[in-house]
Amino acid sequence: MEQVTKASGELETFNPDKMYRTILNAGASKELTTETVTLVKQKYYAGISTQEILDIILKNLKKEQGIAQRYDLKRAIMNLGPSGFPFEEYFTRILDNYGYETKLGNYIKGKRIIHEIDIVAKKNKLKYMIECKYHNELGTNTKLHPAMYTYARFLDVGIFDIPWLVTNTKCVKDAVEYGKGVNLKITSWNYPKINSLREMIEKKNLYPITSVKLINDKLKEKLFLSNIVLAKDILFFSIPVLIQKTGLTENEITKIQEEVRDICNFKKGE
Repeated sequence: MEQVTKASGELETFNPDKMYRTILNAGASKELTTETVTLVKQKYYAGISTQEILDIILKNLKKEQGIAQRYDLKRAIMNLGPSGFPFEEYFTRILDNYGYETKLGNYIKGKRIIHEIDIVAKKNKLKYMIECKYHNELGTNTKLHPAMYTYARFLDVGIFDIPWLVTNTKCVKDAVEYGKGVNLKITSWNYPKINSLREMIEKKNLYPITSVKLINDKLKEKLFLSNIVLAKDILFFSIPVLIQKTGLTENEITKIQEEVRDICNFKKGE
């Protein structure tokens, strides 16, 4: 059985069919998707790392504009920053685009202590208590403990309808099963099958600014300070305003906006 080595060091089955689906879902043409999967098969060797496979894929996907950036979404989220706050802000913006009323950074009294709740969200008369668990290293899964303390906080505060744990990586099986048992809503990279984090982002082109290759770390921080977290938000500001916010030239901003349109599959003027 052909196997690859994950970032965690674990082995998993080499799955070209899954690779084909994810590349196609990123918006690549069938021709480029087939060509890319064939290339990976040709370069495959026993125990090849998933990172090496990713590098092969991304290099070939550059043949179509915006596709490599979309496919590299997981790493773009991990590049939001070393702390969890940019991820909390990013997920808040995702929720805003799905019709939730949101408030970031909340301090709410429980029976004896005050809890810091990452996000409070409301939709359809339901009030959600959301805890974000962020990882910035590949191969790190979200374990059982965050699910348990999220539910414990929910019980202690006692004013919400639904507890919700959100993470940018996979959840271990125990965490998922625990969530099912206590009605804890979980959104992780690939769970649930409908409306996983990845699907929520891709469905509405809610790519983070770190998906844009022309945005370096220094510029990323300037955009964060201006509350610009989604790549597509860059298109909503005029060039003079962006010059003021970023210190970039008109030509530099124009190139960044062109890349954003490619990533979000927007035509000029949209």
